[in-house]
Formats: sequence, C-alpha cells, structure tokens
Amino acid sequence: MGSHLKIALGLVLIGIFLFRGIEALSTPGLGIRELYVVGGFVLAGVIIHQGWKGVQAKRAERSESE
Repeated sequence: MGSHLKIALGLVLIGIFLFRGIEALSTPGLGIRELYVVGGFVLAGVIIHQGWKGVQAKRAERSESE
C-alpha cells in the first residue's frame, strides 16, 4: 500500500507543478521559478519511480510464492 501512496503523491505533485509551470511560462524569460518547477517534476518522477519499483517487487514476490 505504501507503493501506491508514493505513486499517488507523485501524481499530485505533477498536477501541482504543472499548474505552477503554466504560471511560470506565462511570464517572459527563464529564471529561478522555472528551475523550481523543473525540480518539482524531477522530484515527482523520482517518487513515482520508487512507488512503481515497489509495486513490481510485490508482484515478483507474489509470483515466486505461487
């Protein structure tokens, strides 16, 4: 269940940073705000990846026990 929570948290973060990214791109130029948004996407991706690896491990564990 923890893996699913990580995936859900990552998806929520993507939604938040997508909104923040649209705000940041509406102003001209590139700066700290855009870097912040990219960092948020990276963080969300890492969290989703960890959650997905947990789901795969549980599936592998379940198939080995059968």
